[in-house]
Amino acid sequence: MKPQFHLPLSTYPDASSFTIVGNAIDLARQIGADLLASIPQVRIPPIHPPFPTVVDVDSWRGQAEGYSRDSGASLRKYIADAASESGVEVRIHGFDAREPFVFECFAKIARSHDLSIVEASELSRQLSETLLLESGRPLILFPASSVCGRVDTVAIAWDGSVTAARAISCARIFAERLTKMQVISVIDDKQVDEANRSLLISSLRHSGFEVEDVSIQAGGQSPAAALQAAALERNADLLVAGGFGHSRLREFILGGVTRELLCNADMPVLLAH
Repeated sequence: MKPQFHLPLSTYPDASSFTIVGNAIDLARQIGADLLASIPQVRIPPIHPPFPTVVDVDSWRGQAEGYSRDSGASLRKYIADAASESGVEVRIHGFDAREPFVFECFAKIARSHDLSIVEASELSRQLSETLLLESGRPLILFPASSVCGRVDTVAIAWDGSVTAARAISCARIFAERLTKMQVISVIDDKQVDEANRSLLISSLRHSGFEVEDVSIQAGGQSPAAALQAAALERNADLLVAGGFGHSRLREFILGGVTRELLCNADMPVLLAH
């Protein structure tokens, strides 16, 4: 069965970058997947200020919708050119969406695909969170400033959580092309069940993978930074992690691996909730 990838592209208030389009097309080419790019025409609902204002609200609405339309046209043209050069067929799904429900529309589209591809940045964080929590599908984050290559080695961020286990299952879409796996645990972040961890490594080895057992300490780094540094040091191409293993509220108050990865990924990251 041919994998179906989803590329949600923002057109307002900020347009998605061309970099994420290139990354998505390259990933689809590697895996032999179909790629659908969803591009919204954002509609701004009428606004009726309760008091007189110097702002021409109707003019502002027109400018906002015009920016969304122009951004969508620019993205469509770039996709056509990039797809032609790569030989990958990219289908474009255009749709109307009213603010503030654009992200919910993206999540509904994502439910019909195997995964969604998003750029890791503060600007796209809310979109990524909505997809992760409401689509029921995994998410692949790409760095905002670099085009990434082949996925031959996968690093698994293992903490024993349900979401981490689900992420491993979602990552099997890459299994046929992998040469190596790494199981990385940050042992000074929280207690990890070593017996369960050993069972995971044994299971992966029995599945036919070469698996490296990596235990690290974060030291002065955040767990997210430590995981990415360890993976990159060992030449991993993709980090696989559970998303919001803690509650979303706890991560919002105290911070957490998921929120940091959504905004600042140094490498491609697969997240599943």
